[in-house]
Amino acid sequence: MNHYALRRLLLAAALAVPGTALATAATLHKTPTCGCCDFYVKYLEAQGFELAVVDHDSMAPIFQAAGIHRTMASCHTMDVGPYAVIGHMPVEVIEQLLEERPMIRGITLPGMPSASPGMPGEKQETFTVYRITVDAANPEVYMLH
Repeated sequence: MNHYALRRLLLAAALAVPGTALATAATLHKTPTCGCCDFYVKYLEAQGFELAVVDHDSMAPIFQAAGIHRTMASCHTMDVGPYAVIGHMPVEVIEQLLEERPMIRGITLPGMPSASPGMPGEKQETFTVYRITVDAANPEVYMLH
């Protein structure tokens, strides 16, 4: 079992214990030169997240290890509890995910939509957040935000 899988398993076990507070600790994976990722880190920290930030030369192996197709990827991914949270995800969506605790691998907001947390511009459209199913082959809409 690799480190990535072990960490998810341990966090899933902690979240499964009744009465356990939902931690806002997370690990964000990004490349060292991505400015919008740095803005996203600041956004999350301002919302109370305690982040470990890990720089990688390329995100492709990270997404491949998680079973994420490139069309569902973004410039970074984050491990939050047992879930992968991909892209410039609003905190409200992450909180809903942790509250509902669905049996999925994670959620993704593909690409880098304007006005999503960490991105400049004005919001042009409703964000479509996808759930990443266990097989990750057929993402389904999780919510519109």
